[in-house]
Amino acid sequence: MALFLSLYLGHVLGDFVFQPGKLVLAKRRGTPGVILHTTIVVACTALAGAANLDRTWPIVLLAGIAHFGVEHLTIGARRARESSGLTVFLLDQGVHIVSLVLMALAFDGSVPPVLFIFSVPLDTLAAVCGIATVSFAGSILVFELEVMRHPAEDPDPILKLDVPRLYGMGERSVGLALALLAPVPTLGALAFVPRAAFALTRAADRRAKHMTAAVAGFALCALIWALITFFAAPV
Repeated sequence: MALFLSLYLGHVLGDFVFQPGKLVLAKRRGTPGVILHTTIVVACTALAGAANLDRTWPIVLLAGIAHFGVEHLTIGARRARESSGLTVFLLDQGVHIVSLVLMALAFDGSVPPVLFIFSVPLDTLAAVCGIATVSFAGSILVFELEVMRHPAEDPDPILKLDVPRLYGMGERSVGLALALLAPVPTLGALAFVPRAAFALTRAADRRAKHMTAAVAGFALCALIWALITFFAAPV
């Protein structure tokens, strides 16, 4: 589990945190962009588990090779007109995660949970992975849901780093943190109350946009909370 979480954190950092919109477009246009993106993912994965890298470097390199292959698969799927952005996103992340699970299971031996160069409890590492997921991957999920509601004229729409996106990142992060830290997990729902209240003051279409973001964010936080509490002790 510690190795999987370390690989997964590197994946989240490389696939979301350090993948700006220009790089997303570059990798969709050709192999050089995919190579650069994969290099960043490998570097992030090595950094996330740096304290164990003397033992895990073959798995880190294998994760990079697998990431490169999955990117080619999902870029091809995105070009298919019948494939929605949401479908491709879920396919992409699902295949990435399954590949990391298989690599962690195939690793001979075990490693302690670490966060970069620091030893940490397993539940802390799981919480960091969860908050990074709801914050950054959650932004893409909400964006693709909105594109499904209102298809963009641009065939390759890119999510901007603007105030609504930053608010959503904070909203989901606080929601999951409250669920993990509060005596009652459902207190995490409080993070979504301000958006829901604001949505009620808007016109129908804007109300639907905000409610979609709130519901999707809450559902993602609930899912990640369930996974963390199932596979690791609560924070």
